[in-house]
Amino acid sequence: MPRKSKSKLALVLQSNPDGQPIAGVGSGVGLEFIKAYFPEAENTIRIASAYFSLVGYKLGRKYVASEVQFKILVGREEGKHVRATVIDEITADLGQCDTDLWRTVFELVERMKSGRFIIRDAREMQVPFHCKFYICDSKLIWHGSSNYSRRGLCQSAEQVSVSNDFERICLFTNWYDDVAQNAQDLLAELIKKLEDWLNLATPFEVYLKTVFLLNNLAEYPLCLGAYSPVYYQKGVIARALRQANEYGGALIIAATGLGKTVIGAEIALRLQPIGRTSLVILIAPGGVRENWEQQLENRNVYFKFFNIDLLFRKASEESRHLTTQLEKLLQRANDNTVIIIDEAHFYRNEFLREKSKRGKSLVYERIVPAVKAGAKIFLLTATAYGTDYLNLNSLLYLLPHRFYKPNLLEEQIPWEIIDAEEFSRLPIVTILGLPHVLQIARNRGDIDPNGRTFIQFGDERRYLPKSLKLYSLRYQLFLQPELQAAFDRRCFDQAFKSPYKRFDDDKMALCESAIDTVYNASLTNWLSSPVAMAYSIEQNLATLSSCEQTEYSSQLTLNLWEQSATDIHNQEHCSFNVVDTQNRSHKTPMYLSLEERSNTLIPLLARLRQSNYTDDKFLKLQNIIEEHCLDTRGKVIIFVKRYLTAQYLLSMLERRFSEALRIGCTVETDEGNPRLKAGLQRFEVLKQFSPRSHNYNASREYDVLICTDADGVGVNLQDADTVVNYDPPEGADELFQRAGRVLRMTSNSERVVQFYTLVPLIIDRTDSLSRVQNDICKRFTRIAHRHNKSKRILGSGVISEEEHSEITLDSDLDVEQLTRDSQFLKDIGGLGAESMLTHVAVLEQYRSRAEELPEYLLSARSYSKPQPRIFVLLKYESKYCPILFNLSSKKLEKQDELAILDLIACIESEPCAAIQAAEIEKIANQAARAWCDFENISLDRVSKICGLYLVPLDKTAEINRLLDDKLAEANAKV
Repeated sequence: MPRKSKSKLALVLQSNPDGQPIAGVGSGVGLEFIKAYFPEAENTIRIASAYFSLVGYKLGRKYVASEVQFKILVGREEGKHVRATVIDEITADLGQCDTDLWRTVFELVERMKSGRFIIRDAREMQVPFHCKFYICDSKLIWHGSSNYSRRGLCQSAEQVSVSNDFERICLFTNWYDDVAQNAQDLLAELIKKLEDWLNLATPFEVYLKTVFLLNNLAEYPLCLGAYSPVYYQKGVIARALRQANEYGGALIIAATGLGKTVIGAEIALRLQPIGRTSLVILIAPGGVRENWEQQLENRNVYFKFFNIDLLFRKASEESRHLTTQLEKLLQRANDNTVIIIDEAHFYRNEFLREKSKRGKSLVYERIVPAVKAGAKIFLLTATAYGTDYLNLNSLLYLLPHRFYKPNLLEEQIPWEIIDAEEFSRLPIVTILGLPHVLQIARNRGDIDPNGRTFIQFGDERRYLPKSLKLYSLRYQLFLQPELQAAFDRRCFDQAFKSPYKRFDDDKMALCESAIDTVYNASLTNWLSSPVAMAYSIEQNLATLSSCEQTEYSSQLTLNLWEQSATDIHNQEHCSFNVVDTQNRSHKTPMYLSLEERSNTLIPLLARLRQSNYTDDKFLKLQNIIEEHCLDTRGKVIIFVKRYLTAQYLLSMLERRFSEALRIGCTVETDEGNPRLKAGLQRFEVLKQFSPRSHNYNASREYDVLICTDADGVGVNLQDADTVVNYDPPEGADELFQRAGRVLRMTSNSERVVQFYTLVPLIIDRTDSLSRVQNDICKRFTRIAHRHNKSKRILGSGVISEEEHSEITLDSDLDVEQLTRDSQFLKDIGGLGAESMLTHVAVLEQYRSRAEELPEYLLSARSYSKPQPRIFVLLKYESKYCPILFNLSSKKLEKQDELAILDLIACIESEPCAAIQAAEIEKIANQAARAWCDFENISLDRVSKICGLYLVPLDKTAEINRLLDDKLAEANAKV
């Protein structure tokens, strides 16, 4: 905020013949009387004042002889709790940044200890106390409106008059002494507070208090049904509020099960009380709507919910159409709007869409203008990374663009990264990983008698699964020799490959490639199920080759193909909209003639229709269900990529387990065509499968759930303990989203979770000349590669390259090593070693100590950097602002708060550097003035809470010599 100049009222003095003031009015009149009459005191100065301040004392002390006794009676009426108020008012000057006070406070404490300074509090007396007068021995008294504070002595317009009347002086003196005798003595408590400040705090105490203030959240009243944020969530929420203030939003990446809904709801709630939020636009998958409504409504947050896929759709002329309503709300967005996008990874391919010129992104066209209009935006996800690092830039583009000044011309550019480590360091990104939550819990001592680490949710203990059992089951592909030969003969090749742009992580650039969408779709169907493969063959046999089409029809077909090729590819990569189309022919011509293909494929289609084959993959699934549903009475989730496969499994499992198990499926058949059930119907299926996680009273529960990745995002299905990857996922995000349905914290400390991945035996053959076999190997290798980059999300993976492996979380997970591992920063999903969680872990370990620390702290420590700096935590209005000042360049250094916390972080036993406290205060004030000048803020509106002098390791002695010289010069001037 710009500074406002203040005009002072003129000082008017009336003087006696000797030139001493006898009456006066205006700013600074009190200080003029102090200059004139304090030197005349020989024994005692009595002061009655509404306020006493340390700066006021400094102004007057140099006019008082050292042997003179001060008696202060503070008396502004306050009612209850006045004693704490008086002490706080006096010590508040320790945080001011305009005047160096250390020597003044040191001298004042010496006066107090020697009996030459007495201060008492008259505020709790029966009669209100408004007196303001000063008595010097029995020689004179002056009275008026001037308090013994900087404001009263120098800044405010006051009136004062002096009297030498002996009887009046005696009357006031006797009255003063009687009142003081019954007033409360503040001396002992004030000495303690001032000595705590004079004696340097430890560097750890400065660090701890800074972390505490930057991450401490006030308690808000919540309605029944709203979950209070737990300790690890509070740090994320506090940081998000600061990110909203500084950057306009944030990307928050939190591992599945850590409470993104509570985090988002708390952010929305805490932006409201200061009048900045009138509407929350919530964009999220329909499956999480109920959870969001519960948390927002029970916080009395006004919001509008929209399904996440609406941003992909074109607006309708119908005003009641949801896409139109969302578009209009975004067009009216301003700085009183908050946009929350849950499962934001749905938009991870939008940057690629625009860069590859596949068309404008409707998501960007709607969201970006709303953000530029001032709307705050928060993107929430557990898996920001799917297939490449461009996924990260796609999400960053949705955030408020940063200011950039090339050639002195300011412009806004999007946040963008060139590697994953840079992504983890962005100040607009916050990351919450499971390893850090476990570390925080351990630091808190949250370990049960059996050695299991738990997370405290209110009065309830919750545990991650005791162990993860990972299985990689090999199966024989149905009709493998015949179908392998058909693929290798190019029976499933389209005539012309489609140009396609992909992002290469190693090159960090878009690369041109060509894609055969028909071949890839057919291969996916072979890996999925016999019915899906039969459908591919039917489509294939309904499509002509390019040579078999007329010139005109060929051109028409090519035009249609160019349009459809991208659509087919998008379906292959779209985790929430995998469609088995009704159209029985491809829109692109095939490479081989129909006759050539028919000779090979028609016999295969006949065998598939007649079920003349062995489906070993299904038999493996059947064994899993028998073990985990029949033998142990557990529940199993099966993920597939094809609707036809879902219906196939439903039919086969119901036939096999009709008497023993109830099978649920999120896919239905409509006039012979499979499709996803409507959202409400799917949600009902999910609740009947996992009623306890949904607080749902189901008359009969499903034992097995067959679903697609449409229900692999955001939904809590923790009633189950087994996940089967029946069909392989495309991206790492799908893989971890699937696992996240069950990999959540529960009250069961002995819970074990199983993850099965079905893998075709064909990948174990090496040195094959078969193209399709190599392509299948590449597909599973790519999945493993993306998974391995991502598996530190837990410190373990969710698929195994071995047939069977087991991870015991509490013993196998080396959290401390993970937090030190720089490669951890490159996790898919971004769930890396976010330093914020390290600092929050320290806070949770020492929270009670942090709450008891003094209000103002100064300290010094050695560090490894070559230049001396000072860290200062400033308070401006209600905000805490950490700053860093370089003492060599005499300039502020722009640093994100996490970088500053990393710099000042230290262990509890870190010693103080041998730097004089007076010098620390002096340069801390210098840094504060530099910050106020830069921000154009008046210095008197800022308080310094902490100051930490950072001394280069080998320069402590040199700096102390320089400081001694400066002190000697200062003393000489005095």
